[in-house]
Amino acid sequence: MKITVSDYIFYRLKELHVDTVFGIPGDYVLPFFDRLLDGEHGIKHVGTCNELNAAYCADGYAKLHGLGVAAVTFGPGALNATNAVAGAYADDTPILLIAGAPTVEVMRTPTQRLLHHVIDTNFLANIEIFTPITCAAKQILQIETATSDIDDVIRKIFQTKKPAYLELPYDIQLSLVDAPTQPLDLLLFQSSQQNLAAAVENSLELIQNSSSRSVITGHLLQRENLTNIVKGFIEDIGANVATTFCGKIPDFEGHPNCVGIYMGAMCQKFTRETIEGSDVLINLGRTNNEFDTGIFTAETGSDQNVIHALHDHVIVNNQRFDNVYLREFVPTLANESNKITPVSVVVPDNARTFAFQRSDKFTPTDNNLTIDKLFIQFANFFKQGDIVYGDTGGYINCSQSEFPSGVSLFGCGNWGSLGSGFGMFVGGTQAPQAHTKRCICITGDGAFQMTAQELSTLIKEKVNAIVFILDNAGYGAERAIYPGKYRSYNDIQVWNYERLSEAFGGQVGVTCEHYVVRTEQEMDDVFAQLDSPKGLHLVRIHLEPNDSASFNIEFSKALRH
Repeated sequence: MKITVSDYIFYRLKELHVDTVFGIPGDYVLPFFDRLLDGEHGIKHVGTCNELNAAYCADGYAKLHGLGVAAVTFGPGALNATNAVAGAYADDTPILLIAGAPTVEVMRTPTQRLLHHVIDTNFLANIEIFTPITCAAKQILQIETATSDIDDVIRKIFQTKKPAYLELPYDIQLSLVDAPTQPLDLLLFQSSQQNLAAAVENSLELIQNSSSRSVITGHLLQRENLTNIVKGFIEDIGANVATTFCGKIPDFEGHPNCVGIYMGAMCQKFTRETIEGSDVLINLGRTNNEFDTGIFTAETGSDQNVIHALHDHVIVNNQRFDNVYLREFVPTLANESNKITPVSVVVPDNARTFAFQRSDKFTPTDNNLTIDKLFIQFANFFKQGDIVYGDTGGYINCSQSEFPSGVSLFGCGNWGSLGSGFGMFVGGTQAPQAHTKRCICITGDGAFQMTAQELSTLIKEKVNAIVFILDNAGYGAERAIYPGKYRSYNDIQVWNYERLSEAFGGQVGVTCEHYVVRTEQEMDDVFAQLDSPKGLHLVRIHLEPNDSASFNIEFSKALRH
């Protein structure tokens, strides 16, 4: 059976359980969008307000569902998405950005004509720009190899957990190819069996000979769906567990062995002493990034044995085992855990493990809200099953909050792009996992103003969602990390946020609700109304411009250049 190249892509995406493509049509990509709407593949289109936000949406969808896809036009459309693609690359998020392009003949014929959407006469400019921030950047110029080229790009996304860029000339989009007859073999990289066995054997020996064990979880565990295996491993060997800024996985934080979030000197004293004082430290999927290491203040390995498992290699006390993949190392190590004598783990009930603990719950008053009090209230508002996205300041404070088990939390990670978290949230609400869950976004006003128009998308798609906007009239994070916190460049125009849902087409009392909060009691009253929200609920939270969480003072000082 013959199908179009566009349909071939949709068939492959459907195999991989993708049911949504985000994006904006432009003249070079219109045939692809026709097949997106008319093809028999069951994939829907969610239009966004710009291409950057479409790529953010793909990122947020991927973090929850495994692979996200956005489609845009050549030049301005694709290049508008580069920041989101770079963020996905930095934070190991698998997304596919598809761009329509001029016809093959136009791109292959030398010319002095300056076509629209083209940088001078360089039809490779987009490829050259995307190459450093993707695992693959590919133009499909030959119909004879189109399907194999497409398959190769998709494989590389899954092999590396990185984004890719695929460029489809206008005429290629509707060219006919053979329909796939077999499911796509992702050809995932296989570990060296010799190195895998050696890495596991060396790790088992260190763990067995230890009297105290700690595990640090990183974001790569989420990318490889290894959370449940690691939970069992922790219980089998008797280990403390700490999460990280980029790998804040509440399933571990709800575990009785959890000692908090580890960020070097930026975390709680008990957490740091436990992690850095254990006989053996097992880093699983944690990269050596600035935020996870507490601005590189982590002091692990100076007087302890260390196992560090990353995407494609394992280091055991400075001995490196290449071609050992995390997705194979972790299950193999866990399967061998019966060779380890477990030790007892007791985390004292009064141990201080988070800046904002659920046990800090207080009786709300009519006092104006502070960030310290607000995030204690948030910690007690979250419940099992919630899907939460945070944008920069919102995510930083969420990272220090105690979450119940069963919550999913995602955000801007180490890339830290303002506005990305809200865009990711909009995409995340479209993932199948979100359809029956309470979806929550916490964003600062400065970040929100960068991607705010996607409120329109939430309303258009009839999403049940809660958006908390922390209104401190400016860039709170920047005020904290630089001595010039009173400078006017940190101030922004204050919007009437509570009216935006109406401005973007919502109908109060039907498709949306809004709230304005200033005090602890008002916050508590609003929380009571948001147990099972229907439609879009937007909550504007007034905060003093220079208020900062207590933990954030030292964190911000460490970030100063």
